[in-house]
Amino acid sequence: MPFDKPTGGENHQGFVLCCNLQSLQARSQVDFEIDFFEQILSRDPAYIEVLFRLGDLFAQKGLHRRALHVDLKLASVRPDDPTVFYNLACTHGAQDHEQPALDALERAVELGFNDVDYMLSDPDLLALRLHPRFRRLVERLQRGSTSRSTVV
Repeated sequence: MPFDKPTGGENHQGFVLCCNLQSLQARSQVDFEIDFFEQILSRDPAYIEVLFRLGDLFAQKGLHRRALHVDLKLASVRPDDPTVFYNLACTHGAQDHEQPALDALERAVELGFNDVDYMLSDPDLLALRLHPRFRRLVERLQRGSTSRSTVV
C-alpha cells in the first residue's frame, strides 16, 4: 500500500508518483509521441523526419490545424518533395480547404507523385473527387502510367 493516498504527516512523494503514473497510463501512445517529438523540435525546429512524423500524428488525432502548420513548414523547407505536397493536400482536404488542397495536389503531381490508386482511395481527398481539377489530375496520371507501361 505504499502508493495509497497518504494520511496525516506521511510523505506525499508516493502519492505524487502514483498520480503521475496514472496520468501517463491514461494517455495514448499518440499523445506520448506528440509530446516526445515536440520536445525534439524545441531543440531542433528543422528536424525533417520529426516534422513528418509529427504531422502524421496530428492528423491521426484529428488536430488538423496543427498538422497544417507542420505541413506548411515542411513545404517551405522541402519545396521539391512530392510527398510533402501530397500530405499538404490531404491536410487541406481534411479541413475542406478545396482550392489549397487542389493546388498542393497539382504541385505534388508536378513534382512526381503518381500513385493514382492511392489518391483515389485516400479518405482525406474524398471531398475533392468530383471536382474537375481532381478529375483532370487523375486522367493525367492514368494516361501517364498507360504510356509508360507501353514504352517499357
